[in-house]
Amino acid sequence: MQIPTPKPDVFETQCWACRIISQPQELLAESFDFASLGRFRKYIRWSLQAAAEPRICRKEEPGQLMAAWQVINSVMLASEALLQQQEAGGEPPSNPPDPSPYRLRLLGRKDKADPYRVFRRFFKYQSIGLWKQDLNRALGYALSSAAVDDTMNLLPVYWHITCLVEAAWVLQVRAKAAVQPSAALQRA
Repeated sequence: MQIPTPKPDVFETQCWACRIISQPQELLAESFDFASLGRFRKYIRWSLQAAAEPRICRKEEPGQLMAAWQVINSVMLASEALLQQQEAGGEPPSNPPDPSPYRLRLLGRKDKADPYRVFRRFFKYQSIGLWKQDLNRALGYALSSAAVDDTMNLLPVYWHITCLVEAAWVLQVRAKAAVQPSAALQRA
């Protein structure tokens, strides 16, 4: 009897979704079911504020913060995969109307129109490996009474991570809107 080989957890979802998600669009939908866009922004802000000061983040339960940062890590990995698909010709950039202008705080008009632009900027700033290190360091500092040392600048980390999450949310909302009209036609 041959033992089946497990699917690789490319997007590192087993730790927070309790299952392996292999499609980036499905991962985005699952991540925004885990927490809303506003909640992710709060997790990012609270964690990085606590990391900057010699105190432990007490705004949220530590386990919840850790899970949120694991989801953000998965969103980061899915964004990289979506960007590679888009650059390979899988999905042309479209210019649909902004799904919800009042919810997006850091994205400009061009970024809202082309979320892949945010992904390119994110990965141009630093590699996926360095981003993972920064996420782990920031979470470690947020959950300890030590403050960030001088080697880590938290403002660009906050800005890039928040922009990434907002751009991923835009893609997820557009994917949901593209599916819903066809579902309505099937019900009719």
